[in-house]
Amino acid sequence: MKKRLNIAIVHDNITHHTDGGIISTLRFAHHLNKSGHKVIFISGKPKGKKEDIEYFKGIKTYRSFSILLPKTKNQFLIAFPSVKKLKKIFSEEKIDIVHTMIPTPSAFSAIKAAKSLGKKVVIHSHTQPENIFLYLPEMMRTKKMNSLFYKFLIWAYEKGDKIICPSKFAEKLLKDNKSYLKTIVISNGVDLTKFNKLNKNNFIKKYKLSKKHKRILFVGRIDPDKSIDTLIKAMPIILSKFKNTEVDIIGSGNLKVHMEDLTEKMGLHNKIKFYGKVSDEDLVNAYNSADIFVLPSLAELEGMVVLEAMACGKPLLIANSKASASTYFVDGNGFLFNPKDPKDLAKKALILLKNEKLLKKMSKRSLEIIKDYDINKSGSKLEEVYYSLLKK
Repeated sequence: MKKRLNIAIVHDNITHHTDGGIISTLRFAHHLNKSGHKVIFISGKPKGKKEDIEYFKGIKTYRSFSILLPKTKNQFLIAFPSVKKLKKIFSEEKIDIVHTMIPTPSAFSAIKAAKSLGKKVVIHSHTQPENIFLYLPEMMRTKKMNSLFYKFLIWAYEKGDKIICPSKFAEKLLKDNKSYLKTIVISNGVDLTKFNKLNKNNFIKKYKLSKKHKRILFVGRIDPDKSIDTLIKAMPIILSKFKNTEVDIIGSGNLKVHMEDLTEKMGLHNKIKFYGKVSDEDLVNAYNSADIFVLPSLAELEGMVVLEAMACGKPLLIANSKASASTYFVDGNGFLFNPKDPKDLAKKALILLKNEKLLKKMSKRSLEIIKDYDINKSGSKLEEVYYSLLKK
């Protein structure tokens, strides 16, 4: 029997805010816990929270002074724990491995503390420039900006003993930027016991939706890099050829109000519904109610919502963006469409909406593909990384 490990996972935003990086962190942490390891979180302290130590979703969490990043709807924290504080925590908790998730000051402090104690460091690559720079004016989004950002990432990642990339695409981005990092590809994975095929009508019944309509679903942040306006602008074209179609948009973000206003302006408020954040149960039911899952996103290092959609047997429509790893999931189970092109999105959606036999065929194919992305497989690979580092 292998040794039980004590693992410190560093992420500034272990809160109820849910983006892909946080969800991935929680999934891996819970898998490690179930496998018998002890996990602690090093995180930021949200406004109004007094405790420095608490249990978040059953995991001991050490919180430090933080500031809120602007334009993040009071959700994204940057934490500033001292090296001295982290050394004390790592020593008292008898930490074997320190695992950082995003390259922030807390990660650098944790790495410094770990190295001073002779601990191994694993770094997760959850960051790409497009997620950040799409907030900037177009004239500032240059190849030079991207290149400088990758230089920063590589400088940060060089401090780790192993770098986890969620996809071969993410690994290639680092390699293309002349990186000689010690990388390994491990998917973020999906819990197939939670995300699977259920009754299609659960979500429809709860939200009093029409059973006669075909449903198109988007799940994710409503931010510039997700390009949700492409889906909204495609709807008039879809409706002109297939009237019984509705869109469900789950998630929140900086552009939510703007996208709601656009929907109202285009006279689509009866056809496109914004739900904001929903419960875990409602999320799984929403996937199952959908006929098609659409991801117009311009930048993805993997695409966890795509994994979830496939686990529920959904055909895919994915933007064919050069900065998106999600395109690689389309393999006989959907179509790619031109990024930011509502006409092409509508064209591909109509092919599916008008062909029930094709929808079923692609649904079956999604269920076949997703078997390789079970969170248990990903978690086991991560454990092997830890053990291999400790052997050295």
